[in-house]
Amino acid sequence: MALEEITSLEQKIDALISLVMQLRSEKAELEKKLSEREEELRRLKEEIERREEERRTLKEKIGNLIEKLSQI
Repeated sequence: MALEEITSLEQKIDALISLVMQLRSEKAELEKKLSEREEELRRLKEEIERREEERRTLKEKIGNLIEKLSQI
């Protein structure tokens, strides 16, 4: 009986070790994906800021052109 219990315990430990290794692998993969998404988000925020600045500049230039035209 003791040998069967030890064998059963060994199988359970092996299964737990396999599960832990799988979970660690999945965690690493998810951390990598998260890092990629954070980088993508940072780039998109920079792009939005750049476009907003460009929009402000264009708006100012158009306003100046309209003002010049109104002086004619």
